[in-house]
Amino acid sequence: MFISSDSEEFAELRNQLQRYIDAEYMYNDERTHDEDENAVFVHQGKIMKAILVERGSAESFEEAMKNDLDKSQIYVGIFGKRDSEPTRKEYDYARQKGLPLLVYYFTVPARSAKGVHSKVVRFLAAQTKQVRIRGNYRKIEARTLTDLIDIILSDLTCKVADIVREAIAMRQMLVEKAPVGVIGAVQRVRKTVFD
Repeated sequence: MFISSDSEEFAELRNQLQRYIDAEYMYNDERTHDEDENAVFVHQGKIMKAILVERGSAESFEEAMKNDLDKSQIYVGIFGKRDSEPTRKEYDYARQKGLPLLVYYFTVPARSAKGVHSKVVRFLAAQTKQVRIRGNYRKIEARTLTDLIDIILSDLTCKVADIVREAIAMRQMLVEKAPVGVIGAVQRVRKTVFD
């Protein structure tokens, strides 16, 4: 999950999103029992991991941004008052890679982009044929950072569900067309990874 925004304008939002996203864990449906014979879920790891390109890395911004986006499955871009060249570059690279794009416009105080003549709004207006822009772009959906976080987390949940459905459809298609030996090998690997 790649979070892209101006790091100064949205420092608090970036930190909160990272905390919420990184706090989601996956548990196995198999259970162990503690001494009191209570069922306990088996921790399997994080569902998602938030990735932020921060200044101070040993890599150049370009290298860090590309490396991190190459590891990501979803791009979350938050645009506001400040025109941020790094955020635009991150967006362009994510789009070039074909990542699912979740894009938001938000300012404090909350206002829609209607009637705003800024570089950011012009940039976003040029993107509306390729991507839906949420937050306060067309109308005010989020009055506070908490509202925006709720919208982003809800959208992420829907996007992850879409990705899972796509993966299931691809797996079903591959199983239908794959030779028997390949299917057996995949099942053996899956058993060793998930059991």
